[in-house]
Amino acid sequence: MVIGEETLVREPLYEKLKKRLLCYIETENLRMLPNEKELMARYGVSRNTLRRAILELTNDKVLQPIQGLGTIVYPVPQIVENSRILVAFDPDMGLFQQEVFNKLLLLLNNSRLNSNVIMLDKEHVDVARFEEVLKGCDGVIVDQLCSYSPVVIEQVRKTGKKLVCLRWKPDTDIPFVAEDVCAGFYFLARHLLELGHRDIVFIGHDDDIRRIPGIRRAFEEHKLDPSLLYCIHAEVGTRADGYRCTDALLKSGRRFTAILGNSDETALGIEERLLIAGKRIPEDVSVTGFDNLKESAVYPVPLTTCSGDMERIIHEVIAYLFSARNSGATLNKLIEPQLIARQSTGRVPIVHHNGM
Repeated sequence: MVIGEETLVREPLYEKLKKRLLCYIETENLRMLPNEKELMARYGVSRNTLRRAILELTNDKVLQPIQGLGTIVYPVPQIVENSRILVAFDPDMGLFQQEVFNKLLLLLNNSRLNSNVIMLDKEHVDVARFEEVLKGCDGVIVDQLCSYSPVVIEQVRKTGKKLVCLRWKPDTDIPFVAEDVCAGFYFLARHLLELGHRDIVFIGHDDDIRRIPGIRRAFEEHKLDPSLLYCIHAEVGTRADGYRCTDALLKSGRRFTAILGNSDETALGIEERLLIAGKRIPEDVSVTGFDNLKESAVYPVPLTTCSGDMERIIHEVIAYLFSARNSGATLNKLIEPQLIARQSTGRVPIVHHNGM
């Protein structure tokens, strides 16, 4: 359209999208963009239009795509392909963390972000060696056990580099990204209650502030007294704990139709003892865990469990380390887990056998 000597040109779609993305970034205070599929659905645009807008914002230093990991918002200036992350963990780290750390290292390798791995005895940290390793890194990721080491925390903070705990909410004040365990046990308990179970046993710590409140919430929603939940104390949450506690439960003669294990490790030990005792899962007893270990899906009776999206948790950690967004702010992020219902849970049995 021509008006006098001036031609009015319609604004390209990618420019409109660029402005909308900037608004979205600021409104939601993002450190990392959602994936392409989510953004295309959100804005109703083609992949080409989306990629052009992201390229423009990358050129403007607002975004930094990282192969295999996602797109960082307001990346720190020094982020380059050879950026190096220090991954520190204790030799006694749990299986649930071993699996996510393995996935982390694979993603870092595929994304050309280098990693240094150091195993630290949280009780006897070799400070000189740790200080030397810290010099060559751009950020630090620690496991549950290292997050409780004052020496580790102090040494990292002295460098001014970012530190974050992966898949665990520490009792200390360091940044973390983890599943909302309380929500997970609410989903698991609700699942069992909806299947008709009322004689439910929890194998774990009877004062577990991460799990028990979620279970109680589910009981209360079903108009049940939370004190009906019977607890058997498990020391750590290993398969041996699950086996031992289930053995004690069977010998007690107590009636039960479902067992909530405090972890997948515990639950696999529970299943093992029940199967040895000739109990059918889930026809006689339903069993649940938490963490979604790889083995849980291929056990003789695949385990019903609950877990957060591991890649999302890892992406949030990487985004925190390499985004300058709110650089002085800490990260305290709980990811809502998803219930994964498998063959280990079923409707409450109509007929109870041998004290069950």
